[in-house]
Amino acid sequence: MNIVILPGLDGTGKLLSEAGELLSPAHMVSIVRYPADLSRYEDLLPWVENTLPEDDFLIVAESFSGPLAIMLASRKPIGLKGLVFVATFARTPVALPAFLTYAVERMPIKSRALTWLAQPFLMGRWSGKEFTATFRQAMTFVPAATIARRLREVLKVDTLEKLHQLDVPFIYLLATNDRLVPSRMSLDFDRAPGAIIAIEGPHFLLQANAPDCARHILSFAARFN
Repeated sequence: MNIVILPGLDGTGKLLSEAGELLSPAHMVSIVRYPADLSRYEDLLPWVENTLPEDDFLIVAESFSGPLAIMLASRKPIGLKGLVFVATFARTPVALPAFLTYAVERMPIKSRALTWLAQPFLMGRWSGKEFTATFRQAMTFVPAATIARRLREVLKVDTLEKLHQLDVPFIYLLATNDRLVPSRMSLDFDRAPGAIIAIEGPHFLLQANAPDCARHILSFAARFN
């Protein structure tokens, strides 16, 4: 079984190496890396479609990529067996005016200060020097304008109808200490017993608690053997 991991807002995939390593002994794992100049879901959709494996596969979608995974699945790609949603959403999780995202374009997102300030929201008490260094490195590959445009996508997205029409099985890994995506967003994915699995950790769940996430992903993948 192939496991395709779609990254969060940064799109680099550089924060997903531990999760990939834990899954790779049992499966072929590919961590998608979005082009730095692509931000709109409608542009990322065909690009990701062209990277999908020819054999059977699962999609693991983190945060920003949840709606994209729903859009992909709604197009019924050959070989797709299931979806794992991680600390994500089907519709915008926040009610903020879009004009605020334009301030992000002027922020020094690659600065040490901003990286430090973001960590309580992303990692909370799970943060550490190693993650800080990796996160700072990942952000050097993404223009501030791209981050801002992806945030605007999040503020207007609504894939709830497509989610309800999906005919592939899925699970949702809920971060118990998520300070960015409210836990109520997981209720949109609650369509079958056991579909929502609570895992201790912050919004960056695949980074803070990769072992537990990998265990549940592997258990889900085993259904298709």
